[in-house]
Amino acid sequence: MAKLKGAKKAAFLKRMAAGRKKANTVKKSAPKKRKTTTTKRKSTTLKRVLPRRKTMAVKRRTRIARRSKSVGRGIGSSLKTGVIGEVVKGIGAGSLVSLVMSRVAPNSSLTPIAATGAAFLTGGIVGGAANLILTGGLGQLGTMFGGGASMPQEEFGV
Repeated sequence: MAKLKGAKKAAFLKRMAAGRKKANTVKKSAPKKRKTTTTKRKSTTLKRVLPRRKTMAVKRRTRIARRSKSVGRGIGSSLKTGVIGEVVKGIGAGSLVSLVMSRVAPNSSLTPIAATGAAFLTGGIVGGAANLILTGGLGQLGTMFGGGASMPQEEFGV
């Protein structure tokens, strides 16, 4: 091999030094252990017994039992649902508020309005209207504004 001189020799020595450094800096490590893979076992399908079909007699019996249950439920549940339920809620709330107002502020002119407002809040329009009709209609609310009290009633005698 020919002798290297100058820049070529310097480049060669630089490459050699770099190669030596890399060889020294590499750390040896123990071989990595791999986890063993578990093979999945074949799943078997369970044989299930089909449910027996109900005979006509059994179907008829359950139908009769269901009908008798719904009839027995009748009155209580019908008062809670639908239009009748709203009427009941409105009347109940109106009477409750008027009772409380008569205890807190007896002979108050706000009692009819508070009762009607409570009926409208709980029973909606249907409940409020039912409460108004039951307690004497719109004439009762008019007395608060002086409609009924200021006008004298005429009496006709025979």
